[in-house]
Amino acid sequence: MFIIKRLFPIIIVLALIVFLTLQSPEDTIRLSYGMQNIFLALFPNASGRWTIDMHWFRTLLHLPLYFLLGGIVSFAVPKFWKAAGICFAVALADETLKIFLPTREFGATDLAFDAIGFLLGIGIVTLCRVIKKKCLKNR
Repeated sequence: MFIIKRLFPIIIVLALIVFLTLQSPEDTIRLSYGMQNIFLALFPNASGRWTIDMHWFRTLLHLPLYFLLGGIVSFAVPKFWKAAGICFAVALADETLKIFLPTREFGATDLAFDAIGFLLGIGIVTLCRVIKKKCLKNR
């Protein structure tokens, strides 16, 4: 049961990644514009490339998705490099899958943003573990 509790959140995020990868171009554009409009509503004075370039905005959306994956995997796999390896394998598999989809393509930039996202997620969980360990040690 303990393993299921740790793996279930990972499976949910993996399912979300696959769902987003397999979306039709129309659904992807609709979702991306919707997310962009939400961000612009939250930050009305925002400027920069992401406010006008949908492709760039979609690339930036890899950060929070893979940040979530990194954090969740890090809870299940406490070793930093093992968690990073698992996340990299997922990101590489996701980008490789896009080669076989007619409206998608492998993106090295997307893979780099995936890596930044999951490394930040793993790093924050790891940092919290270190802080917790030091706090407990000082009691």
